[in-house]
Amino acid sequence: MKRLIFTVMLLLPCLWLGAQSQRERELLNQDWLFAKGHAANPEKDFNYGQALSFSKIAFLQESTMLDADQESRLAIPHTQRFDDSKWEKISLPHDWGMALGYSQEQFKMKGYRKLGGRAPENSVGWYRKRFTPELVKGDRYTLEFEGIFRDAQVWMNGVYLGRGESGYVPLVFDVTECLNYEKDAENVISVRVDATHSELWSYEGAGIYRNVWLTRTAPVHIPQWGTFVTSEVDLQKKEARVKAQIEVTNQSGKSVDLIVQNSIIDCQGKEVNKSGTTLTVPSLETKEVETYMDVRQVDLWSLKTPTLYTLHTDILLDGAVVDSYDTSFGIRDIRFDANEGFFLNGERVQIQGVCCHQDHAGVGIAVPDQLNAWRIARLKEYGVNAYRASHNPPTESVLNACDTLGMLVMDELRVLSSSDEGLSQLKTIIRRDRNHPSVIIWCLGNEEPAIQGTEKGRMIVERMKAVQRKLDPTRPCTAAMNGSWGEGFTYAVDVQGSNYYKIGNIDAVHEKFPNLPCIFTEEASTVMTRGIYETDAKKGFHQAYDRDVPGWGARAQEWMRYVDARKFVAGAFVWTGFDYGGEAQLHFWPGVVSHFGILDYCGFPKDAFWYYKAWWTEEPVLHVLPHWNGIGTDSVDVHLYTNMDEVELFLNGKSLGKKTVEKFDIPAWRVKYTPGKLLAKGKKNGKKYTELVETTGNPASLQLVSENGTSIQGDGNDVAIITVKVLDAKGRVVPTAENGIHFDVRNGKILGVGNGNPCSQEPDVFPAGSDVHRNAFNGYAQVLVTSDRSGQPIELTAVSEGLKESKIIVEVTK
Repeated sequence: MKRLIFTVMLLLPCLWLGAQSQRERELLNQDWLFAKGHAANPEKDFNYGQALSFSKIAFLQESTMLDADQESRLAIPHTQRFDDSKWEKISLPHDWGMALGYSQEQFKMKGYRKLGGRAPENSVGWYRKRFTPELVKGDRYTLEFEGIFRDAQVWMNGVYLGRGESGYVPLVFDVTECLNYEKDAENVISVRVDATHSELWSYEGAGIYRNVWLTRTAPVHIPQWGTFVTSEVDLQKKEARVKAQIEVTNQSGKSVDLIVQNSIIDCQGKEVNKSGTTLTVPSLETKEVETYMDVRQVDLWSLKTPTLYTLHTDILLDGAVVDSYDTSFGIRDIRFDANEGFFLNGERVQIQGVCCHQDHAGVGIAVPDQLNAWRIARLKEYGVNAYRASHNPPTESVLNACDTLGMLVMDELRVLSSSDEGLSQLKTIIRRDRNHPSVIIWCLGNEEPAIQGTEKGRMIVERMKAVQRKLDPTRPCTAAMNGSWGEGFTYAVDVQGSNYYKIGNIDAVHEKFPNLPCIFTEEASTVMTRGIYETDAKKGFHQAYDRDVPGWGARAQEWMRYVDARKFVAGAFVWTGFDYGGEAQLHFWPGVVSHFGILDYCGFPKDAFWYYKAWWTEEPVLHVLPHWNGIGTDSVDVHLYTNMDEVELFLNGKSLGKKTVEKFDIPAWRVKYTPGKLLAKGKKNGKKYTELVETTGNPASLQLVSENGTSIQGDGNDVAIITVKVLDAKGRVVPTAENGIHFDVRNGKILGVGNGNPCSQEPDVFPAGSDVHRNAFNGYAQVLVTSDRSGQPIELTAVSEGLKESKIIVEVTK
């Protein structure tokens, strides 16, 4: 039941059933076909690039004037008659990069995947979807891709729709005139994706990796992202004046007089205020109307109570509702102060943030919506209150999760540019994201050393800021600088964004710019491997003691003390919340995944999880590291990550001494290794706590545990997140276990597998019908499973030689 409630909260923050309209939105994630092309050989790329024009090919191929040889040479996948019968059947989201192997000849920063400019045979992919919707002539139809990585070209029924350069900005096309309206007529979407080039310096994946939608509207309607809701809050009276700006477009052949009717609905479905405005919209034009409504006894959006409202808008034409549009929003007050930091609803909030890339073990960048929601909830477990989307705009499901769970967001652009393309991307993202209450600041770019300290850089940021302010005057902007603080960008941004306190002098910046708020947009960069306590360059592992740091970085204890001593700094975003593909610093090969995360690539906690939880939450924390399964040396460093007032450590019943704990302290003992039990005892505010770590037995059994409840939706778009544990005979996780595990699924599909080992080069995904397997890493592995849409319960079984198998059943709901 908890899982079901969570899902409803995520997807439908406020339930509101308004009047019926012509607007319908259909998710098109299922039943796609995929084939790899070729970035350097047209013949292996289905003859792409061999023709005079796309339209000429479509005309010739649809004609009956061609012989077999001519038709073969014109067999390009964007045409409707193309034979795709041998293509692979897939569902979205999809990242074909996760099916590729590794080679040391590939880009090390990209995690050595055989993808990109050094692997042209793997860097182009073609997608096709055949579907037969019930279409209504006279209505308008919009095709939306939330994200394609990258350089995508799109056709509908052979008609070229356009191109999307960025891998992180949605593509929206009006396809009304491109559709086949005859009864039972087939429609075909074709997409060519070229992932040859990069936008980041880590693993970025390849493919249609976010949702695809087909939306039907009346000719007179609210366009995509055509509303903007803001509010002015009286914190004393707990009242708010809500301003709603609504765009109405008229795609009909005549001018129309209409009524824009708005209602504010609370989370109980109660209407708290409404308004109506008349509007005249000429043919083929878009007009905007503003309206104001008061909300009394307002429930503020906050980190602990992320209350959401809905603006329900009806467009009435000749007395009938022709379009309805719901906008989820939160009422809150935000402010960055140059001396006191960040304020939410009048109270100072220390930014306890993490930077996150968007990929996850097993699926790469093709992260299902519910997995994104689980990742946000996982971050909150150790006290994270702010999410920096690094270094690109996030997917919508991340923002929805942050809205509903209570997480602040630094929303970041990938391209820092005042070019037409750069400003187009900026406008799209701000229009898409500006109604999310979780978003508190726009980050216009990251680490631009060539221009960040220059006059040219200042001018570019000022231009971007002017465009941002026109679209959203309610939020400040920043840019993440890894040098030249106090120059260039600093003169243009609203908040000084600084990466790593060791790089510059934030005190000097504050003195020179006393009215400029400051935040560390990136900090720490400690490298750690879960369950490893001795750095091993040959294996690519880093000790988990929070000691290994690149030259620009800092240990958690160091940076937290530094920021804590400077109240004018609003806080910091740690690099990173999760491990991610690529950047396996400092050793690289055989590493294919980074070590920066506080959580590993699967979301399993590293020891640092408890250090941050100790100082980022009010919960009592007492965590012992390392594990006690034969560390391999006579003398071992034992650390406690804790917020106790005092602690005492025992080895096999013998006290090793007491220690008092000051803020950010790490109590430590040098202990001669002896198998048995390490017991930590602590006191906090007069209460006693204990934590036990003991030597386990050998692996004896497997255990499957669902991380997100006992049921998922059966449409093939939901996901069950299954943890695999290797246990000894007493049911304890064996912290050194690396047993090979095989998985079998009935009534479902395994999307991918992982284990959190940043140096594992085992397969992540498997062709249909093949053996799915993965080694455990230090006691754990992970399986991501979805329904096969049969409606039957999913049965997942895990087996390993010499161990007792485990089975789990995941119920499927409609």
